[in-house]
Amino acid sequence: MAGQHLVIVGKRGVGRSTVAANVSAALAEAGRRVLLIGYDNHRSSACNLAGGSELKALPAWRHGEEPPLYARGYRGALCLETGGSVADDETAQAALLDHPLIEAYRPEFVLHDVAWEPGSSFRLPAGIDGVASVLVVTSADRCALQAVNRLFGWLNTVAAANTRLAGVVANNLTGPLQEAIVSDFAGQSGGAVTATIPHSVMVLVSDFYCQTLLESAPFSHVTYAYRKLAKNLVEAATQRRPRQLDDDAMKKWYGKWGDIIAELETGVVTGGLGI
Repeated sequence: MAGQHLVIVGKRGVGRSTVAANVSAALAEAGRRVLLIGYDNHRSSACNLAGGSELKALPAWRHGEEPPLYARGYRGALCLETGGSVADDETAQAALLDHPLIEAYRPEFVLHDVAWEPGSSFRLPAGIDGVASVLVVTSADRCALQAVNRLFGWLNTVAAANTRLAGVVANNLTGPLQEAIVSDFAGQSGGAVTATIPHSVMVLVSDFYCQTLLESAPFSHVTYAYRKLAKNLVEAATQRRPRQLDDDAMKKWYGKWGDIIAELETGVVTGGLGI
């Protein structure tokens, strides 16, 4: 299927689906035809982008008893939720992208909201034509960054030959310290942070409204961050592939930041001197 494919991936709990929905909304607001596909049993991707529109069963679905759900959402964006039934079925994934409803819509951008944990092998959704871009979402905690590191390892395998890195999104950060942690990790790996999305209570508000931030809080500073991210994704050049840090390098990096954070918290610097 034609269109630019953007696979948004990250450990559960980092706000991946929130990023997927808001980037989709920002692209739609800019006049792009956007399709967002969620591969999660919680169906959390399309809910906010749909903005309260009823999710209906995808017509003429012949791949499993539980059909994907769809709705037209913010600024005409098309939302699809597989409910997890398609996540492990490559034949169904390919059939989904070839469905007549999607073919008729002719999306310019297809965003795949993919849940992934480091303990399992990563693969792209089936049926993607051409080169796919991967946008990695992370917070500043250790487990989330560990997942990013392992994904960087996958990007350097034969399976990722037709995949490029769209960037790293540092999400839901509470201040400069967390921003520095993610930025330093990306730098150590040879990558770069594409966008920093600060923590905002308006994200919680938009969840309760079942809307994206672009709909519920169009003038929020976080909303402008999503608009800038969407613009950068459209215009960005190919980034170099970051490298995966080995276990020893990761252990040293964790220790370095553990020392820094402890010093900031306790006021005691290495060597026992007080600040």
